[in-house]
Amino acid sequence: MLSIGEAVSVVAPAMPEVRTAEVAVWVLADDPVLTGEVIPRLRVSSELRLVSAGRREDADVVLVLTSVVTDSLLAVMAEIAESAVNREQCMVLVAGPMRERQLARAVGCGVVSILPRRDATPRLITRAVVASHCGGAMLPETVTRWLVDESRMLRQNLLTTQGLKPGGLTLREVDVLKLLAEGEDTARIAERLRYSERTIKKIIQDLLTRLNLRNRAHAVSYALRVGAF
Repeated sequence: MLSIGEAVSVVAPAMPEVRTAEVAVWVLADDPVLTGEVIPRLRVSSELRLVSAGRREDADVVLVLTSVVTDSLLAVMAEIAESAVNREQCMVLVAGPMRERQLARAVGCGVVSILPRRDATPRLITRAVVASHCGGAMLPETVTRWLVDESRMLRQNLLTTQGLKPGGLTLREVDVLKLLAEGEDTARIAERLRYSERTIKKIIQDLLTRLNLRNRAHAVSYALRVGAF
């Protein structure tokens, strides 16, 4: 279970001082208490414009207010995302703790900002909606860390299944570059790796071309920079 009841980290571009248009918001709510507190304040906001149910597909941001994230709610959110006419539509989720698998599904539905329910004031929600529409995000620290760890794991799994090392290098290319870094010439590398010298030259030329690298020294520098060895 992921607790999202702590400080929220903000990843957002600077907000312009003057906005030329209000952010169109459609609200999906199953929390009567939170809804009663938030909706009246949002209606009078100069930055937001609440849209009717019939205009849901055109909304810039879907605001989800819930006390508990359930699988049925996530199914509804997925349906909303699939039916959106506005291809830049995103979601802001205000909720209590949720499970990691639910977080993954929520992100898949287009959720870019998540606010802890107990700390979500109308002002903070407005800020999250505007930031999300402008390409930013507001996330609790635990959620941010989970997303970073998940991204790292997916990258490692992808590289492993494709037989690649960091930077898109193959295992064989890394072996060659390691020896180049040690000062070995082509003939010696071929001898140590038990390939023909022609094969070693082709390996080097292929990776230079594929990764747009200038020369062997540049290739070694690139491998070191991306942590291939």
